[in-house]
Amino acid sequence: MLENEMKAALKKYGIFLGILAGMTALVLCSVLLARGSWRRGLALAVQETLDAHYPDTYAVGNFMDISAPIATSAAVFSVRPRRANTTELSAYCVIVRMPTLAGAAPALFLYSPRAGAQFVGYALDPGKAAHVMNATVQRSMIAYWQKQVPLILGKAGVR
Repeated sequence: MLENEMKAALKKYGIFLGILAGMTALVLCSVLLARGSWRRGLALAVQETLDAHYPDTYAVGNFMDISAPIATSAAVFSVRPRRANTTELSAYCVIVRMPTLAGAAPALFLYSPRAGAQFVGYALDPGKAAHVMNATVQRSMIAYWQKQVPLILGKAGVR
């Protein structure tokens, strides 16, 4: 009698664990498949923000993996100058999730070895949100992230 109950319980737990493993695999596959689309969308947002602040100056290049926990709140892209006669050889854009009074906002920083990290703006649709962000974000928060950009780039393999 106990043996039959044990078999029934093991069968139920096996079915439950099988469903759980299947759902986990499904979620994992969808995340891995969506990663490329997410990166393309992020690169487009970075390019639009750069074009709004520096028209026809930079072109967004490759996504760079960050090997640190900050990768959940930041992304790094290489950028190159569109003009061939410029002396700037390497530059990088770091987009970070910056906490503000209006909620988290994607803040964009441009880094070059010569000029350091510069705040570009927010990767937001222009309009009311941009005005609210500019009015509520403290300069100390921007200064904090400007100091963090070289550290983030170091985690992305930029030396």
